[in-house]
Amino acid sequence: METTHQPPHSTPARPDTTDWTVVIEEGCPQCGFRPIRPLSEIAHRLSESIGRWQAVLDRPEVAVRPEPDVWSPLEYACHVLDINRVFTTRVEEMHSEDTPTFAEWDGELAAVAEDYNARDPRSVASDYEIAAHRAAELFDSLEEDAWQRPGLRADGMRFTIATLADYWLHEVQHHLADVHG
Repeated sequence: METTHQPPHSTPARPDTTDWTVVIEEGCPQCGFRPIRPLSEIAHRLSESIGRWQAVLDRPEVAVRPEPDVWSPLEYACHVLDINRVFTTRVEEMHSEDTPTFAEWDGELAAVAEDYNARDPRSVASDYEIAAHRAAELFDSLEEDAWQRPGLRADGMRFTIATLADYWLHEVQHHLADVHG
């Protein structure tokens, strides 16, 4: 009897070697992102993304990849959900510690390991709403001088809470553009 091999639900996407930290200063010509000023708008922008991601996750073919090595809208939504969770923790660390160094986090490895494309879109939508509201509340609670508190990515890239927020919001906006093609 011949055995057939089922491919894994989640396979790697096309590698992206772009240094996206340039968006902190320059913005992104691909999606139109510009660094957020005033900083008081950051919480609003995160909250505003909830309905847009919920609409994406309500699509009938949310788990369909447009090409074999390009994430589906569901995979992008799971990635942005994880970014909200990881970056919220990073902002909390920056707020409470002196120049923390963040643990390495690879979004592509997370997508495969957590099988993003097999997740329930309704659960992802609910989890995204919770994570985005938590992040927005965190940003709303920051004192003015806290925005300049530093942290280091594992590769040594230095962020402040303000620049990490810009980097984060770019991810949210850029991936919404990815799924709206």
